Amino acid sequence: MTKKTRLIRIIVNSVLIVAIIALAVTVYQAGTQHTDDGPITPQIAAEDTGKLPSSTSVPMVDAGTSDVEADVAKAPETATEEETKDNAAQTDDTAETEGTADSETADASAIAETAPAIPVDFTEDSLMNWPLEGQVLLDYSMDHTIYHPTLDLYKYSKGIAIQSSVGSPVMAASNGTVASIEEMSETGTTVVLDLGNGYQSTYGQLKDLNVVVGQTIPQGTILGYVDEPTKYYTEEGSNLYFAMSRDGVPADPIQYLP
Repeated sequence: MTKKTRLIRIIVNSVLIVAIIALAVTVYQAGTQHTDDGPITPQIAAEDTGKLPSSTSVPMVDAGTSDVEADVAKAPETATEEETKDNAAQTDDTAETEGTADSETADASAIAETAPAIPVDFTEDSLMNWPLEGQVLLDYSMDHTIYHPTLDLYKYSKGIAIQSSVGSPVMAASNGTVASIEEMSETGTTVVLDLGNGYQSTYGQLKDLNVVVGQTIPQGTILGYVDEPTKYYTEEGSNLYFAMSRDGVPADPIQYLP
């Protein structure tokens, strides 16, 4: 046998040995994987749950399910219970709030019923108080025109302008019911009081009102405060516009003031 032939046989034998070893390793690994990763038998599942296996048993949880996944699965039930408790607490709070509101309404009604009625019965012989102290800048005049400095013209005057500083309190000159609150171009924020028997009093150039429409107030109640003068009274300066009327006809407020 030549050296070349002997070398070839050695190589062939080596290849066969390596192939046999690789095949054996492959078979071994396949058997081990089947044993480790194989599905859990009904008998093992039954031992875990304490029940005997049967064809009608509840499907088993996968062996790979973790505790975290199990907790997540239970989370909806826990959230539902917490939501139920929260809803119950909110219902109790709502009931308590409604009960408090009803109680306050009842108390307000009781106070209104027991409060003395404010007479609103102005007559020709009634007298008012000055709504604030100050010099009369413009007089009432409906029988002849008077000069208005800001407008630089002569015109009739349905009311008086009482000089006062901005922020001065303006009081109701008599008992009355707030008939209207409007924004007027000439007199700014304007409050009209119904004094009864067709009489009304008007307060103009106000701010920060303390009254509302429909409210009946006694004499001396603060209606609001003197505001900056409108463009119709820039030369006169800050003042309260005050007017009276009877059945819609202008009346001289000075006749009803002390």
